[in-house]
Amino acid sequence: MAKRNQTLYDVVIVGTGPAGCLLAYELARAGWAVLLLEKKKLPRYKTCGGGLTQRALGLIPFDIDGIIEDRAHTIGLRVGYQTAFTQTFQSPAVHLVMRDRLDDRLAQHAVAKGAVLLDHTRFLSLSGPPGNLTIQTSAGPFRARVIVGADGVYSRVARQLQLPLTYRIMPALEGELIVPPATLRRFAGTIYFDFGVTPGGYAWLFPKKNHLSAGILARRRSAKQLKPHFLQYLAKNGLRHEVNIQSLRLHPIPCRPDRRNRYADERGLIVGDGTGLVDPVTGEGIFYALKSAGIAAKALKMHLKHRQPLTHHYNRSIKMEIESETLRADILARILYCLPAFSNRVLKNYGAKIGAKHMAVYLGAMTYRQLFNYVLSPKGVTYLLRPDGKPDRSDDQPLRTAKY
Repeated sequence: MAKRNQTLYDVVIVGTGPAGCLLAYELARAGWAVLLLEKKKLPRYKTCGGGLTQRALGLIPFDIDGIIEDRAHTIGLRVGYQTAFTQTFQSPAVHLVMRDRLDDRLAQHAVAKGAVLLDHTRFLSLSGPPGNLTIQTSAGPFRARVIVGADGVYSRVARQLQLPLTYRIMPALEGELIVPPATLRRFAGTIYFDFGVTPGGYAWLFPKKNHLSAGILARRRSAKQLKPHFLQYLAKNGLRHEVNIQSLRLHPIPCRPDRRNRYADERGLIVGDGTGLVDPVTGEGIFYALKSAGIAAKALKMHLKHRQPLTHHYNRSIKMEIESETLRADILARILYCLPAFSNRVLKNYGAKIGAKHMAVYLGAMTYRQLFNYVLSPKGVTYLLRPDGKPDRSDDQPLRTAKY
């Protein structure tokens, strides 16, 4: 293995989001020489709702309690501002964080294990043969055996690797709301998903320690059309006149990746949002980012130690473990968002049943593959359309934790 003080790094990772930082942590603690690059100064603000689902939290191998701002025990699903589903859990279902603090905490854990971190350093270009790459940056050139792009949507690393990555973009508008203490207490411990707010999309309200995070996304609506719907959403929640909106920004969320996508070649690979593998129903990307980092860590260790090709192991594992999940979820998302009048009517009538099943996915008790097979089965249709609102006997059984 290369040592930290040598000029040749084993792996250079571009981007300090959850995927890049967790990968740096896993490789550094295994003894590999890792350079972690970030174009901005850390910590830096990142547009994100900051909801860590239980299944996402389970992929972080160390404690992050100190940066958790709130814990949502109650999940609410509303359609046209009317409650269609609510469920309260004994343990937190979603942990709320600010992305600047989460990413910085993950990066510092990677550094503690031996990774070298250079922030305020922009990746420029890539050259050289596999195993002996030259990586040009704003701080000068670096050499590495492998490069990893963890630099988000429109990944520059993916373009330099010439990987065929195609996916669609959902625009999302998100901001931080400074509200009076009484208003903050009203929303504490609960997160809301609101449908019928904008055609082909949904809105959300997440509590944080000293403010609220709110946002809106639309699968088929232009970014310019989101702000009026966002302001109306705040007004409907009694927040229009008492709120100070900060850091209101647009954020591109990838969805519907092409089945022909490849995520690695012999020089490097892509993790996180740059893969286009994000939950197409909710737009949540932290879970799949962390999961892609775990898959990448295994592939890179095998490649660095045993010379096994990156392309075969990583591409195959990503497609089997993540892409197949998101493609099935995308079909459910298209039903939900492309037929809003129909789907909103279904949510109003059967929101409790649908919400319970989707929460099982969030809690890691069910996969999207299982949910997809269930919803489109005769049993699932019967379950949704049962007039007495009672599930069949099999739904009384506790859900087993899904294998991810």
